[in-house]
Amino acid sequence: MESEIKKEENIKNKKQRRIKLSRCHRIILFFIMVGIESTMNVSSGIFSSATKEIKRQLNLSDTKFGSFGTANSTGRVMSSILFGIINKKANRKWTIIIFSIFHALFLFFFKLTMNGHILIFIRGLLGLTQTTPSVYVPVWINQYGLSNYKTVQITSVQLFQTCGKLFGQLINLIIGLENWKEGFVLEGIILLILCFFCLFYSEDYFSRTLYPIKDENKKRNSCTIYEDEKNKDNIDIKKENYFSDLFILLSDKLYVLCLINRCILHGLNTCLHFWLSDFLRTVINEKQVKVTIYYSIICFLGPLGGLISTSQLKSLIGDYQSKKSSYPIVILQLFASIFSICIGLMNSTLTISIITIIFLIFNSSVLPLIQGILISCIDKNLSATGMAFASTCTQLLTAGTTPMIYGYINDLYKNKYPRLAMVSIMSINLLSIPLLLLLAFFRNKKFENDEKNKEKNEELNDV
Repeated sequence: MESEIKKEENIKNKKQRRIKLSRCHRIILFFIMVGIESTMNVSSGIFSSATKEIKRQLNLSDTKFGSFGTANSTGRVMSSILFGIINKKANRKWTIIIFSIFHALFLFFFKLTMNGHILIFIRGLLGLTQTTPSVYVPVWINQYGLSNYKTVQITSVQLFQTCGKLFGQLINLIIGLENWKEGFVLEGIILLILCFFCLFYSEDYFSRTLYPIKDENKKRNSCTIYEDEKNKDNIDIKKENYFSDLFILLSDKLYVLCLINRCILHGLNTCLHFWLSDFLRTVINEKQVKVTIYYSIICFLGPLGGLISTSQLKSLIGDYQSKKSSYPIVILQLFASIFSICIGLMNSTLTISIITIIFLIFNSSVLPLIQGILISCIDKNLSATGMAFASTCTQLLTAGTTPMIYGYINDLYKNKYPRLAMVSIMSINLLSIPLLLLLAFFRNKKFENDEKNKEKNEELNDV
């Protein structure tokens, strides 16, 4: 009997465990995490800048070259499903490290062959190992980010992603397009170094159950107190599985609408980066050096402008947890859609660059808000699964299919209508407008119902 009481006390103590986590170390780890995300996007920049040379060396058509994007997305789909299944069971620290190490190893494999089919398969393996760290970054920020800067930190992820693509462009510019495979080797080396630094951090910085105590989090101390939130429902949680979680997620209207909108915004952004350099070279007939320079400017100023605008708009529309941000998101996306279509209609590299930067500013302002709503509208125990499933759908519906569709349209009509592929694909942005209107309506309705319920509870307490 006494042993059973002791066991119950031990369980209770574990559930109430509190630990201090250094803010300094969390900031450093934030840069390591986004550094991994940034590094994994270097290969995208390499593919974008060396499109013509890769197609020449491997003897690929536009459609076949688009298969690199499709293969990568297929791997991402598999990885997203896998992470959704194991994220509540596997150690998150070692999951991120192991996936990143294998990603680096697959990058080295690019040096071993010139067979296009094998390289497309390896590109799929890169997608398989990339998504898990990518999906976990916003979830980690939501849990371990600085309380007053979480929105900015989530927004900055896009800046780091594009900086990785920019770095890939610069590597090709320095070493020459014909040596594009060397960039993959450098990417793998940097990734291994970042994984090495990640080893020094305690598993408490990757826990599934540690969350900051709100009262303590407001104090400006060097450490934040985190509490283990294993609750009384822990036994029921163990019985849950990936498919039961999906049923709960898909029953939430707000989550589903955020999911679809994320698919559109994120997926078309991926396609734009995949084909923009080729568009400038083949349609505008721009020289490679200028393409690299302009693309680098676009990659830097677009997300940076989005980061600045998000910070400024916070005082006007609030963050993703604010009710008043619902309808402004629709307006921002309307402008983003208009500028996205205009990209394919411009006649010079300069005007295309300006329009693309403006589009990315709007896109980088809307996407973090949608992603934040997606995470916050569901139970925090489902946040990682929700992000993993969102990534799966994005790759299946848009990011994985649009690069190949673009290439297919280009193969058919590039002689008569060279701009058709860009205009057609980017016009899909308009589909998000009615969906965002629905999201705003249901979201505000939920806020109103929550306020009414709160008032009723206060009245009952007064009685």
